Amino acid sequence: MNSSPIVDSILSARYLRAGEKSFEDICHRVAAALAADEAEAARFYEAMASLRFLPNSPTLMNAGTEIGQLSACFTLPVPDSIGGIFDAMKQGAIIHKTGGGTGYNFSNIRPEGSPVQSTEGVASGPISFMRVFNAATEVIKQGGRRRGANMGILNVQHPDILAFINAKTREGEIANFNISVMVDDAFMHLVSEKTFDKVWLVHPHTGEAITVGQIWSGIVDGIWKNGEPGILFYDEINRHNPTPQLGMIDTTNPCGEQPLLPYESCVLGSINLAACVKGHVLDEDLLKETVRTGVRLLDIVIDKNVYPIEEIAEATRTTRKIGLGLMGVHDALLMVRLPYDSPEARVWCEHVMKVVSETAVDESRVLAELLGPFPALQGSVWTEFQVRNAAMTTIAPTGTISLLAGCSSGIEPIFSFAYTRKNTVGKTFLVVNPVFKEALEETLALQGYSGDDQTHRVDEVIAHVHETGTVQDLVWLPVAFRRLCKTALDIPWRDHVEMQAAFQREVHASISKTINMPKSATRDDCAEALLLAWRLGLKGITIYRTNSREDVVLTLKEAAPSPSPVAVQTLCPAPTVSISRPKELSGRTYLCQSGCCSLYVTVNLLNQKPIEVFIRTVGSGCEANSNALGRAISTGLQNGVPYHKFVKQFAKVNCVSAIRNPSSEGFSCADVVGRCIELSATNQSITTLNNWQIRKTDQKRLCPECQEPLDFGEGCNKGTCKNCGWSGCS
Repeated sequence: MNSSPIVDSILSARYLRAGEKSFEDICHRVAAALAADEAEAARFYEAMASLRFLPNSPTLMNAGTEIGQLSACFTLPVPDSIGGIFDAMKQGAIIHKTGGGTGYNFSNIRPEGSPVQSTEGVASGPISFMRVFNAATEVIKQGGRRRGANMGILNVQHPDILAFINAKTREGEIANFNISVMVDDAFMHLVSEKTFDKVWLVHPHTGEAITVGQIWSGIVDGIWKNGEPGILFYDEINRHNPTPQLGMIDTTNPCGEQPLLPYESCVLGSINLAACVKGHVLDEDLLKETVRTGVRLLDIVIDKNVYPIEEIAEATRTTRKIGLGLMGVHDALLMVRLPYDSPEARVWCEHVMKVVSETAVDESRVLAELLGPFPALQGSVWTEFQVRNAAMTTIAPTGTISLLAGCSSGIEPIFSFAYTRKNTVGKTFLVVNPVFKEALEETLALQGYSGDDQTHRVDEVIAHVHETGTVQDLVWLPVAFRRLCKTALDIPWRDHVEMQAAFQREVHASISKTINMPKSATRDDCAEALLLAWRLGLKGITIYRTNSREDVVLTLKEAAPSPSPVAVQTLCPAPTVSISRPKELSGRTYLCQSGCCSLYVTVNLLNQKPIEVFIRTVGSGCEANSNALGRAISTGLQNGVPYHKFVKQFAKVNCVSAIRNPSSEGFSCADVVGRCIELSATNQSITTLNNWQIRKTDQKRLCPECQEPLDFGEGCNKGTCKNCGWSGCS
């Protein structure tokens, strides 16, 4: 492994145990704990140390230790009784303590208002119990290495479905849960036929009639606003249920990639596809060899695992499901020179996943001959031959292990080819994707650039990418290069969905992926994406519209582009860029009433961001103070201070004259100015500021460990930190 300050800090904080000093020490510990003999230990060690294959984080953390809990997540049933509900919460707390996440379907709980015969009272409904589960999760810190993650599911037939859909409308509510609606084909057919006025259900106790349109618009509106709820497709999941004789599947793990029966667990690992590409060509023999190693290691994890409760041990060993997946997919596509959003890339990826799944099945068949098949084979879908595992492949989140492997996450497209990170002492580094840099240098060489000219051009492009996140507006670069090097937000949402579908056709379980949409995406876009996902046979879908959350991910620089190129390296101190004010800026001027005077507040924008503020008073207010306040705000904005920090701080300032004056449109002059900045930044128009609420900045959008902005991807709506490796869902 190539050491770096970021990787070293992640290893130290999460993976290294007493006496260990390097990633290689971790690989030795894990291999020795799992292997049956020295030869197998050497095989496991080589696959991990070469970064071609990594098991999930709990295995890397706990194999060969007293904890011994090697699974990432579990599903727990929630019955309709107080005792059963709190048994599930207790089991979840035990799981979280050992480092796992949990998935629950709350549909068995009777709806709010239902009679409770034992107490002659009424039921509080599933959402009330979700809040209790959420509070329990909040106090479990998982030993400082992993926090609790939950999936909360409600079936679309449940009478409390509208309340469930709206449960997370306000950010920060039920923060330890991702939520998803489990929909069936019958509901989706009605949606596709636009029969929105049809009554879908009638609440058994209130008599309220709930239409298809109410449910559908609630789902779409929630997704458009903040990315939740997700959608799970019940019938598609169960069409591929490998053990239907054990029951129907209605629950998944926290990121949705593992539909599981009650008490089953995730046994996950991922192959770095980029490490299997040699000279712009996929080495299929190396890939197949890595698949066989991964299947063997994960199958052993099932037997070596120290399960948190006995029911989980029994259910997991009954089906012996494993989830072997991929990471580094976008890196690999860049290496073989296929644009992520091209039909050729989808064909290539589907072929790759077919190779992985077919090889995994063959290795599981070999293991069944040696060790016996999974106990629930009789009645399963495996009728032609015996296999060791009921299911073998999935695409799981790889937030932290992809950082260790130095590759792109899962099957996600890369967010930016250049971004900023901080190390443990606060020093800032510019990280450049090495595959992108290699392709750029190759392209410039073909254009005739060499020596200092090439270096100058490379630095210019990287500085631009660091600033804007894209090369699509650099028209002097060849069309083929710009076509190849698209990032997540350059790629149309339809291509995101179609890529997920290409993988899903060859994946046994499901896929953890986020469909990225631009801020300009409409509710109709979200609705179309959901319908397309259903029609293409996805088992679930998560959508995130950029900036739809209050405290958004800021992985690119906030400053304007530098007038001169900035020298960068693959890992080097990040350059600083001063803002050069253009001759002309656009903005808005607001006439507002404060406590002692009227204010003219002008907010000018650069690249759609507030960059300067001018304040004039009309009446008895202090012109000098207003002038100074505007200058101070402008200086901060022009030096990288996010505008919402001013808004939040000014909202806390109270002035007696403003509080006493019923005409005042804020609690002070500063508060009024902050509201104007927020209006301008969010491109809103309003008649009066009075009774208008400034959006509260949700500090939970920052990493709880290093306070850097979180990235939303791989099906997790709680975020992953690309700086320190913290993940809310993995």
